[in-house]
Amino acid sequence: MPERYTRRRMGDRRDGRRLRTLSPIFALTPYVVRFPSDAVNSFTDHADLAAMESWLALQQERSGLTLTLTHIFIAAYIRTLSQYPALNRFVAGRAIYARDRVELVLSSGRSGSADAGSMAIKVRFLPTDTVFDVGRKITAQVESIKADEEASRLERIAADLVKTPRFVLRMGVGVMRWLDYHGWLGDAWLERSPFHGSAVISDEGSDLLPSMTRGLNSVGCLPLSLSLGRRHTGCELTKTGAVRETHTLDYTVSVDTRIADSAYIGAAFRAFRHYLAHPEELETTPARVNEDTL
Repeated sequence: MPERYTRRRMGDRRDGRRLRTLSPIFALTPYVVRFPSDAVNSFTDHADLAAMESWLALQQERSGLTLTLTHIFIAAYIRTLSQYPALNRFVAGRAIYARDRVELVLSSGRSGSADAGSMAIKVRFLPTDTVFDVGRKITAQVESIKADEEASRLERIAADLVKTPRFVLRMGVGVMRWLDYHGWLGDAWLERSPFHGSAVISDEGSDLLPSMTRGLNSVGCLPLSLSLGRRHTGCELTKTGAVRETHTLDYTVSVDTRIADSAYIGAAFRAFRHYLAHPEELETTPARVNEDTL
């Protein structure tokens, strides 16, 4: 399947196509609720790690693959997008668009130093990607950054911008917002911008922190944030009254509710929990990929 799998029409953007058959309520909402901060809703859930840990151990034994829990979470979310494409929508210029590719911004801390910052990489996926494709693409992107003696491309852009005078930077950001509003940002910027993508996924657990409720930036068009927390070990009673040790991981989702209603979002994340509980289903491509509305 090609990376751009929808044909463009007049009024579409470089990074997505405008949805023209939405209900009047959905089409009106971006005019009333203008900013993502006003539309964001969040919830926290937890995933039982038993099935994922068993699957990872089996893969390590079979082929020596170095997959992690984070790879499973990312693959599960991509598989969810393939079945619930409305999660890959975004709001720009008071209109709702369907993103025509899956682009995830992955963020994690580098060290315990307060000034170390975080490493953000942007990786493009296909809705048909398996968990093995996810691991391969992320590894290739990380290795590409490590091979560069300088910072990543995203950090180089930021380093160049902060060297400019403040009034110039403020004007530049204003121009960027205006171009983004009208869908006139170039492909070179869209491919590197950490503010444009299908979702941002952060791993707070690597810094021994719980999952965080993250707001969505008014710059760009990220519709969803998925924050992974640290692992927890506990005990619970089974139906027979026996005590069972549990291993869980909390995650928090923040989503722009202008892209879909709560019933749709609930159904999508029930599927997400199913894929986490059955990681073996992520070994193969989905039987079908659902397309968003026109």
